[in-house]
Amino acid sequence: MYIATSSQLKRYDQALLDYGYSIEQLVDKASDCLLKHFDKYQCIMIVCGPGNNGADGISLGIKLHQEGKEVLLCLTGKEEKLSQANRYYLDQAQSLSIECLFVSEETLEEFQKSVPHFDVVVDALFGFGLNSDLRGIVKYVVDLINNIEVDVIAIDIPTGLNPDTGKPYNSCICAYQTITLTAYKLAFLNPESEMYTGKVILELLDAKSFHEEMLFSQPIDFKWAKYHIKERLYDGHKGTYGRIMHVTGCYHYRGAALLAAKAAVYAGSGLVTVWSNEKVIDSLSLFCPEATSCQRHYFDEHLLQGKDAILIGSGFGLNEDSERFVCELLNHTQVPVVIDGDALTILAKHPELLENHHSSWILTPHHGEFKRFVDFKQTSEMVDQANAFAKKYHVTLVLKSPHTLISDGNETYRIMSGNKGMSSAGMGDTLAGIISSFLGQGYLPKDAAILGTYLHGLCGDEVYKENYTVVASKVIDEIPQMMKKLKQD
Repeated sequence: MYIATSSQLKRYDQALLDYGYSIEQLVDKASDCLLKHFDKYQCIMIVCGPGNNGADGISLGIKLHQEGKEVLLCLTGKEEKLSQANRYYLDQAQSLSIECLFVSEETLEEFQKSVPHFDVVVDALFGFGLNSDLRGIVKYVVDLINNIEVDVIAIDIPTGLNPDTGKPYNSCICAYQTITLTAYKLAFLNPESEMYTGKVILELLDAKSFHEEMLFSQPIDFKWAKYHIKERLYDGHKGTYGRIMHVTGCYHYRGAALLAAKAAVYAGSGLVTVWSNEKVIDSLSLFCPEATSCQRHYFDEHLLQGKDAILIGSGFGLNEDSERFVCELLNHTQVPVVIDGDALTILAKHPELLENHHSSWILTPHHGEFKRFVDFKQTSEMVDQANAFAKKYHVTLVLKSPHTLISDGNETYRIMSGNKGMSSAGMGDTLAGIISSFLGQGYLPKDAAILGTYLHGLCGDEVYKENYTVVASKVIDEIPQMMKKLKQD
């Protein structure tokens, strides 16, 4: 299974055409995938738009007609504005004397009276290319269908649903089932989209696959995490599980350093050292006595010797001294680094550091922080920019959001854990601490990022089962138990 944005799907379709398929062939393959889902229906209304989604519907109607079904094709586009494939299949349908109704202001009453006589209505109006509110006849048709008791099956995506956000435009088909083609739409990750999609069924075209070339996202679930988490060794010791340095916290943001350190300890790090100011260090012995510390006055490269990973930036503060410190550390270290929080803000001001880094970097921005590096307006643009950014700068990017996106520029992943209750202070610091722990334990940067983010969400899901909101300290408490569950289940 893959997950794709609308812009990725457009490029995918173009790649198929460039490979040598005609649009008519692709429509034929799409309708082949759809056909089996209508075995139980005898009377079928297919409502078609003027584009290729409509062409899928017309081609499906032809095949259903040839099976002896009663089919009515309801066409909402003007004949002179039909796509090439739409025109091609409409000509075929008319040559077979399949009943067609061109829906207009003059025929609306006829359309309205016809709908209740059918077992199912097929939504083939618009696919993932729709990017605006519904207007005119189409909006009327959608609203009318929603107000009649009849099964509705959407082809690819319900008309009126934003393909990237999962939010409806001004009106949206409410289907009981959606048969989606090629890949899951990013929209479907939004749980609120389910009231429009109903059950989603994925069908793959019998055609050349470009899923990996298009950087479609792979979902990360419990099975993936279970397979990749390592066993603790019989003769392991604290050196086996990583010595990591956290350059975190400041006078105003002591909690960030404490949460990150405790998360790293609970995720299995052998030794966590917090390089911070006096106030943080004073609090550390009470909040996380397992961690060690050293006081931060100026950058000292020698303190990084023997370390397996570094976390920098969580609650670090923004001033001239912190900026100088971050630049010196990132410019000199050859140890793998997790860059979080204020260090990301500083890094965005010094892009030359991205061009010349000497070690593996994992960046953990939320959308606002990522916008300091690249500009984007829509969700689909953000995903493309994230993949391009990771590839250009040879970093692993953890773009925090619902179903967090992780990319190393060659492969892209979506995390299938986490919940809306986790939108609270300290959650990012906790995540950074977990990822730094796995990085220090010897996981590849990509795997450390994926496993850390999935575990973070899994712990949040466990807390959310019995709580309205989720706080970071409770998430941390769940880490050892959830890691044990991953190895046992």
